[in-house]
Amino acid sequence: MEMRWQVTVLVAACMILLVAEAAFSPAGDMGYQQRRPIVHRTTTVHRHAGSAPTELKGLSQKVYQFTQKVDHFDPLNGKTYQQKYIVTDDNYVPGGPIFLFLGGEAPVEFFDFQTVLPRSLTKQFGALYIALEHRFYGVSMPAHDYSTASLALLSSRQALADAANFLVSFNKTLTNPGPWVVWGCSYSGALSAWFRAKYPNLVVGSVAPSGPVYASLNFTQYYGVFSTAASPQCVETVKRATAMLMAKLSTADGRKELTEISASPQEHYYFLLTLTEAIGGSDQFQNPPAWPLNTTCNTMMQSGDLLANWAQVVNQANGPKAPNACNDFNEETSYLKPLRQPTSSDRSWLFQQCTEFGFFMPTYPGTSVFPLMDLEHQVKWCQNVFGVSGMTPNTEGTNAYYGGYDLRGSNILFTNGDADPWHTLSITKDLPAPAGVRAVTYAAGHCAPMTQPTSQDPVSLQHARVVVANFIASLVQP
Repeated sequence: MEMRWQVTVLVAACMILLVAEAAFSPAGDMGYQQRRPIVHRTTTVHRHAGSAPTELKGLSQKVYQFTQKVDHFDPLNGKTYQQKYIVTDDNYVPGGPIFLFLGGEAPVEFFDFQTVLPRSLTKQFGALYIALEHRFYGVSMPAHDYSTASLALLSSRQALADAANFLVSFNKTLTNPGPWVVWGCSYSGALSAWFRAKYPNLVVGSVAPSGPVYASLNFTQYYGVFSTAASPQCVETVKRATAMLMAKLSTADGRKELTEISASPQEHYYFLLTLTEAIGGSDQFQNPPAWPLNTTCNTMMQSGDLLANWAQVVNQANGPKAPNACNDFNEETSYLKPLRQPTSSDRSWLFQQCTEFGFFMPTYPGTSVFPLMDLEHQVKWCQNVFGVSGMTPNTEGTNAYYGGYDLRGSNILFTNGDADPWHTLSITKDLPAPAGVRAVTYAAGHCAPMTQPTSQDPVSLQHARVVVANFIASLVQP
């Protein structure tokens, strides 16, 4: 009876894991918003406690639209669409630098918490700040729907061409245009690095926080980093909890207790992925003041039943209850199939995963402390959602085009957190000459230097912000 109660608690927690029908609802207690497990998002809304820093209070955010080309690589296609961008000009001095933040896999306004640093630096440098929304996210739609045919217009190369066209056109509106610096965070951090590499004549440099420039089909490091980011005691506890769960699944009686979870192999797999996400996603967002990995580990190591503790971690990560059942694979894929979701970014980002980047996060023996979750199941999501037989991401083509770890460019600065699994797909050390690519690391998580400073910031994180400011000064000051 006791074991039955443990499973019931875990099922109940699993039932509330997928709390948001939209991708970006308010964060849970641990300071970050859990991803939908199928959609391996590089970034989500990361909210800090308290109000915006003093230097940002009163700064305006004026919303505009730019008439953008639908297809930059088809000279016969003269169609256009309206691309959203946001301008903050309160501190701008004509002739001063222009900070262009490239939007990523979400509506552009959802990056407010990851753009504190560039907006606060506008005062120091007399800069103009612009945030440009990525095509097929938010309201910037080159097509009327999210069908597979329409999403053929969605790619990082089209997004970079969007930014280049926007920059050239916007410059014509300025009487005394200054130097442009391109910024990003996570996927858009990679975009910013690639933009400087591909369009070096348009910007003087790039800041690329947590930018995964290496496209990886088999991203086993994502859950593997937990073993080095968490304490040895926490790692051992999660390992024991995983063994307890898998032992239950390996017996007839145990499987019977989990019948409503594992009605099919796909749902069984999805259940394990969802539970793994609750713990394994916390290291990505190991930023102050929430420190979600610490909260996760403290909960897992408290006295009591390990599966009940695991259920509590799920609750902490996701907050209010919702009717979504995490074991319903068909419901999840159905969620991603509708062709008209003007505020949802999940389908768009999965398409980019399935065509360009992979970023699938399987686990195998020896790669992590979590349950086995093979790559094949995750690749099948591409085929199930988009209806294309044999659909597989062209990661080799992406790395050949952009360079992967061997990025060719100059005046590019990467910042990466040791606890963030995405640092394994980014650049964490200065590249040897003649490459002009620099890197700084810090003891925290995803895009931390871009967020609001707190009293709990480690010295290495404070130093990273100073490095970024000095880097900008070297680019824009005589």
